[in-house]
Amino acid sequence: MSKAKFVEVREKWKIRPSVLGILKSMKAVAEYNFHSRPTTLYPFEKNKLPEAFRGLLGYDIEKCIGCGACVLACPNNCLYRRPGPKTEKNKPGIYIAFEPTHCLFCGLCVEACPPVSGALRHTHAISFVTTKKKVLWDPWEWAAMTKLIDEMGWEFDAIDYDRVEHLVKQKAEEIKKALEENATGAKK
Repeated sequence: MSKAKFVEVREKWKIRPSVLGILKSMKAVAEYNFHSRPTTLYPFEKNKLPEAFRGLLGYDIEKCIGCGACVLACPNNCLYRRPGPKTEKNKPGIYIAFEPTHCLFCGLCVEACPPVSGALRHTHAISFVTTKKKVLWDPWEWAAMTKLIDEMGWEFDAIDYDRVEHLVKQKAEEIKKALEENATGAKK
């Protein structure tokens, strides 16, 4: 039945296989073989991203002033306030936790973050993948992930969180310890 419909369409539009059509197809294939490749050989070659690319959110915990403007600006409610040690820069002792699995990468939180602080930014990490239904990063875990992206050169990559979770946890402990030491040093 479907074969008959195909024949009817060919007859209606007067489409006939021809030598000229076959030669045109062979020419297209030959041009493709001798020109540069239109795709990248990922992961051996990194993709070139547009200048305004908005990747995974990065958080500089040392720059955060604890104002919470990003939490108010987030349309998807994936940013949360969390108490932490009070430092000279972050007098209220409020830091921002992040739920990356629900983030839309809209960038409203980055725009809302005051220029005085500049704690939020977009990284060039293309995507975040995990088998967990929900991932909620405490502020120090989020800062650890941001530092690991920068240090390990994970830019322009998709990050498999299940494989790097132990690295994030280790780095988060270091960051939390340093924050607490700075807070006790500031009190003295």
